Amino acid sequence: MKIRIIGPVGSGKTQLARQLSLKHNMPVTSLDDLNWKRDPQGDRHRTTEERAWLLKHVLEQSDWIIEGVQYRYGRESFADADVIYFKDISHFRNLYYLVKRFLNNRLTGGPKQYAHLRLFIKWEHSFRVKERAEIIALLKPYADKTVVLKK
Repeated sequence: MKIRIIGPVGSGKTQLARQLSLKHNMPVTSLDDLNWKRDPQGDRHRTTEERAWLLKHVLEQSDWIIEGVQYRYGRESFADADVIYFKDISHFRNLYYLVKRFLNNRLTGGPKQYAHLRLFIKWEHSFRVKERAEIIALLKPYADKTVVLKK
């Protein structure tokens, strides 16, 4: 089975991917991990060629779950997926999740990428203003295999 999950920052894509991974015993790939080379001295943005090579190897597997907000590269993941989950939650629910994640991160010393609440809110706004409509248009040809999740 091949599953693609998309939605705005903080909408629960990673959590859904983990749940599906446990249920179906499938590997999860985060597009953030393809986009960034993690390094203790500072993350580095991968080149287009590096991302394409990494994604190609994921797509060659018989089973995968790919999650991430990114949709401008790796569009073949939508075509190859057996099912696409679109986390289309409300603006206010999304803001609640972002603030909750930020506060939890501050209290527990969680991953450093979750420490930038203003940036996440800016990305969420960008999603509402522009990217949501682009994603809806992108998913139209795949309507028969797209599941829209409002929570």
